[in-house]
Amino acid sequence: MQRVDRFAIPTLTIARYVVKGYIKERIFLVALIFAFALMVASYLLSPLAVGAQGKVITDIGLAAISILGITLVVLLGASSFSRERSGGILASILAKPVSRIEFIMGKYVGTIVSVSAVMLIMACVFMLVMVTSNTPIHGMIFTSVYLSVLEMGMVTALMTLFSSFTSPMLCAFFTVCIFVCGHLSKNLLEFAEVFGGAGFKLVAQIGYYVLPNFSFLNVRTEAVHALPLPDGYVLSVSIYALFYTLVVLFLGGVIFRSRDIE
Repeated sequence: MQRVDRFAIPTLTIARYVVKGYIKERIFLVALIFAFALMVASYLLSPLAVGAQGKVITDIGLAAISILGITLVVLLGASSFSRERSGGILASILAKPVSRIEFIMGKYVGTIVSVSAVMLIMACVFMLVMVTSNTPIHGMIFTSVYLSVLEMGMVTALMTLFSSFTSPMLCAFFTVCIFVCGHLSKNLLEFAEVFGGAGFKLVAQIGYYVLPNFSFLNVRTEAVHALPLPDGYVLSVSIYALFYTLVVLFLGGVIFRSRDIE
């Protein structure tokens, strides 16, 4: 039987390499300890909100899952390209039958799998806290966690794009800026339409349609109050997130192909 070359499926091979590298990072342990502490804090602080303990636990827990995922993406992913480039690992990998697009996709898949695993553990701890505190668990909570994972996937794509041509510090800075602007783009557009001039309105409109609209993925308010979403909302948002992610990864691949690797 013919032996399958280890680079027969380069994207999956690189993804496994990325996952193994992240497992060795102590930041995972720190993040999980922080996550557990945050969950416990939500349970201990909930009695301060008389009559709304369940809502406090739900709000803090869902926010922690989302924030932890984004933080891990920025901390782990921003410097990965730089470490591999400076250590000669990147040049060694690209010397094999691996295209740069496959390398980009492998990095992305590996990061998604690693951070999603941590977010899943976080969600399990969150559910345990809800059960022990007699907080009702309903479908909107799972929907909110799912959309947080989609949000993390979009941020990972942006991080992959920036890390392909900038330094780790600039990559983290740009990613965080886009993340914040993506959450505020709708508010900025509404502000510009009411108070801004023609130029400001134009800039706000361009930013609204070009930047990722992360507010679509934030349904924590609905989850806290057990409010239903419109029919087809999750599907339409999922398609939007997938399309935006693929476009950003394509741009990252195009830019990475044009760069010289020493």
